[in-house]
Amino acid sequence: MPVQFAGLVDAVVVDAVATQTYEPAAVADCISRCTDDQGAVFLVGEIDGTVAGYLHYDSFGEEPELHRIYIDQRFRSQGVGTALVEALHRRLQPTSYFLLVVKGNDGAVRFYERHGLIQEDILDGIEHYQAAGVSFPPNPKPFELVVMRYRAADWSAPRRR
Repeated sequence: MPVQFAGLVDAVVVDAVATQTYEPAAVADCISRCTDDQGAVFLVGEIDGTVAGYLHYDSFGEEPELHRIYIDQRFRSQGVGTALVEALHRRLQPTSYFLLVVKGNDGAVRFYERHGLIQEDILDGIEHYQAAGVSFPPNPKPFELVVMRYRAADWSAPRRR
């Protein structure tokens, strides 16, 4: 189980989401959809020629969403996430978007706050992922998601603290 979810999300839930959305075929499909749509971005961060992480943003749903930033554990805290968010912001015209963070993942919340996002709401995680098409084993342990938003009125260069 990824360390950022330990104690926050049941291992079977993490496994279900990872298997259905982070497997190579699912990521390849995501890249293909992003390539074919001007409102979507899939960015890859490299360090010394090695893929260190990626970012997925699109406006396929009701509103633009930063779906995920994934950083290989070997490259965490080396500026890859910041570089990806800054690259995304350079590509976007002033816009608003949202993202979801597992409640209790305080490091991620602080990271996004440094980049101008604010906490806006709390959602039921199981309900959200089921609505997005993820299947879970019976009776998954509930967890919550923090809705964070980047507003057009707040548009500026990423803030550093």
